[in-house]
Amino acid sequence: MRRPEIPTAAKREAVERTASTNSDLAARERVIDATVSCILELGFYRASTNEIARRAGVTWGVIQHYFGTREALMLAVLQSVAGQFVESVDDKHIDGGTAVERMEQLIDIFLGHYAQPAYIAHLQILLNMDRDPRTSAQVRKIMLEVAERSNVHVRRLLSEALGGATKIPDLSTTVFMVLRGFGLNQQLLETMSYDALVPKQDRVKRQRRLLAQLLAPYIEYSAAEGS
Repeated sequence: MRRPEIPTAAKREAVERTASTNSDLAARERVIDATVSCILELGFYRASTNEIARRAGVTWGVIQHYFGTREALMLAVLQSVAGQFVESVDDKHIDGGTAVERMEQLIDIFLGHYAQPAYIAHLQILLNMDRDPRTSAQVRKIMLEVAERSNVHVRRLLSEALGGATKIPDLSTTVFMVLRGFGLNQQLLETMSYDALVPKQDRVKRQRRLLAQLLAPYIEYSAAEGS
């Protein structure tokens, strides 16, 4: 009968390090999730580190250990939300046979990010930290780098969706602003039911189709003119 293998000291240390790393990652994620929750419910400035710590089930000392300062924590939230977007679109491509199909694909991808509550928190952090004179040059540099990692994929997806129409000045930027606004407005309609002008049932599906149909003719015309 084979004797059970007795872990060596090195193996035990490796297992302990893995467990510790997993625990650290889980704690960081809880803090980031709690930060997003606080910002959405209380706003950027009222999302105190004490309230974030309470919701995450940790102490302020734990937050200091992982992030250092409140500013660094907010930066980590930006990186986390942007990282989720990059991961979700890294292997996605726009390959519809018609302009309407390509627009629908693009709308669906953007809705998956800009229509999510975490993006509202992301936006609040960006706006407030950018306007705060106390935000350091180094932090501003990192904020730009985070934005650029997302923008690389946004530009790629827009280019695939617009095809030859990409050559039209400002068209990509305009389409992006329209679709991002569409995503943000879906969140507003979810939280401000009294402001909704259309029935909630299948609303996004109907509006998505209409928006694609509105954009497609101009994109097709512009692509033909540019060829």
